[in-house]
Amino acid sequence: MIRQTLALALAGIAGLFVSACQTGTTMTPATLESADDADMAVVKAVLSEAVGRATIELGAADYSTATSVTVLPPPLGPNETSSPAMPAVFDIVTNGEDCFLVSQSTGQSYALDGVGCVAAES
Repeated sequence: MIRQTLALALAGIAGLFVSACQTGTTMTPATLESADDADMAVVKAVLSEAVGRATIELGAADYSTATSVTVLPPPLGPNETSSPAMPAVFDIVTNGEDCFLVSQSTGQSYALDGVGCVAAES
């Protein structure tokens, strides 16, 4: 029984490593298929998690044609006159099937589950 449990655990761990390697597929710049409220709610939720803030504001853009999304820094507090915070920029990319946001500063990718995107025109 212990041997079987150990084998299953090792198989699960191996599966995680294999799935992590699959992100090395060719990614191409993309645009969102739709910038409707439902898709933008998913985008904002993913970006909120990515930047570690519950409330975010996106930079102004036409997200049906843009190939990147900008998360603005938090607003200044009442006792602040300036801030070193910078916007966080994420590229919209696709592997031909799924849509992802990739941080320009870290290279970390985040899946946009349920959101469609198409390869951007060159």
